Amino acid sequence: MGNLSLGGKWPLFAKGCVSMQGSMLTVSAVGAAVAVIAELADYRRRHRHDVDAVGFMPWRGIALTAVTVALFAAAFALKP
Repeated sequence: MGNLSLGGKWPLFAKGCVSMQGSMLTVSAVGAAVAVIAELADYRRRHRHDVDAVGFMPWRGIALTAVTVALFAAAFALKP
């Protein structure tokens, strides 16, 4: 149980693992994009013309979750 790896000679959770850093930055970028889309959808929902046409998607919660995922992924990708 000493070295955890995926069959390669490098450990999976090594400090500075380039492939893991790239994937975390990708997760962070996707999370930020989802947060922007959710905020735009929430803006449209708040400024709708028909007050009775309420949607069922919790856009504020989706945006908050996406921002949290983006921040944690960026923190994991950019750690020294």
